[in-house]
Amino acid sequence: MKLRTKIIFLTTAIAVNVVFFTLLSIRGVIINAFRDELEKRGTSIAGNLADRVANHMLLKDYSETKKALNEVLKKENDIEYIFVTNEGGIIAAHTFGKEIPPDILSWNPVNNKSRNIQLLDTEKGYIRDVGVKVSNGTKSELHLGIREDNLRQTVMQVRKITVPIIMLVTLSGVIASFIFSRLLTKPLNKFIEFTKVLGRGEFGKRVDVPYGDEIGYLARNFNRLSMELKNVNEKMEETYTYTHLLQAEKLSTIGQISAGLAHELKNPLTTLKMLFQAFKEQPDMTREDAKIINREIEKIDAIITKFLGFAKQKDFEIADININALTEKALSLAAFDICRHDIVVHKDMLENLPEVKGDRALLEHVFLNLILNAVQAMPGGGDIWMSGKTDDKFIEVVIRDKGAGIPSDIRSKVFDPFFTTKEDGTGLGLSIVYNIVKSHGGKVFFNSSEGAGTVFTVRLPRGD
Repeated sequence: MKLRTKIIFLTTAIAVNVVFFTLLSIRGVIINAFRDELEKRGTSIAGNLADRVANHMLLKDYSETKKALNEVLKKENDIEYIFVTNEGGIIAAHTFGKEIPPDILSWNPVNNKSRNIQLLDTEKGYIRDVGVKVSNGTKSELHLGIREDNLRQTVMQVRKITVPIIMLVTLSGVIASFIFSRLLTKPLNKFIEFTKVLGRGEFGKRVDVPYGDEIGYLARNFNRLSMELKNVNEKMEETYTYTHLLQAEKLSTIGQISAGLAHELKNPLTTLKMLFQAFKEQPDMTREDAKIINREIEKIDAIITKFLGFAKQKDFEIADININALTEKALSLAAFDICRHDIVVHKDMLENLPEVKGDRALLEHVFLNLILNAVQAMPGGGDIWMSGKTDDKFIEVVIRDKGAGIPSDIRSKVFDPFFTTKEDGTGLGLSIVYNIVKSHGGKVFFNSSEGAGTVFTVRLPRGD
């Protein structure tokens, strides 16, 4: 069953029940008030008639007594019977006709009371028997039975009014609940459709519910949630793309330094090869030979460990990083390219540079990329200056080359993704460098003069 149908049924049922029980209470009040009035009227008629027949009963003039009873019976249409008992408790006069109901004297005995009223359930319906003393100090009683004809008519009239009212209220309740449920379920249906939209991943959309109440507040929160989900989704997509681009650039960098890796491995392997060839001719190994073998193996292990430390993809891990050690490792990774291009590196790093907080692998990639770019800017050899200094808030590392410089017409595009002037370049290197430094709360910028070289500056927040 839909919510709208439930609301209609519930509000209609509540309205009908409220009206029904209200009318039932009103009916009870009307009936009780009418019965009270009927008792007062019966008591008044019985008292007046008792005063009228008191002398006749003392004189035992029962014919005059009966005459008075019949006159009242004819005058009052709702009186069923009247009878009077003498001092002996025997009926002296009555209006029953030929047959007196059996045990009538036991219906409502007055005894020592001045009056007594009893509700009797007879064949003719409910009758109220009102009994009074004919006079004080006597045992003679006068009883009259007054029917509830007017009460029945009143009840029927109330019933005739009640049924249409209940029907009218039911109809009004159905109409009102239909309108109310529509006002309530219409925005709820919009929320349901909106959740389906969010479930399909269509973040950033809005639900239009122009209300200033709780429903409007809920709509505003839904819209805020949609925008937040959109922002989170975009950031996740950016992170996913950035991670893959970083890996692609890292693979490109690995390709550039792999030649140096092969060259560095070749020297210790050549030494080991020569020693093993000597062992074939002279199997005895001296202590000096063992030291040489051990040294060359450690050299191979160090080279491979250094290379794997750069190549292995890691999750983002924040740690305290020594910038001097980090730049030294970046230089060692690019050592082969530096030597091959006849480059001389001049270092002017402060020895006591504060540590920075960041991801070691990512920042290592930043400096390695800038060093390789400086090397590639001077294919015929030259000098690279690397300096480091600090102030109260930042550590600044400067890498300067004496290459051809960056043309002025492309300087604004240097940090753009996929922009490159190299035939085999990916166009991601400096873009990733920019994003890594930015994600660490720092800045990277450059100054370049055509024919005079380029200076790249990396500023990172101090970690202390």
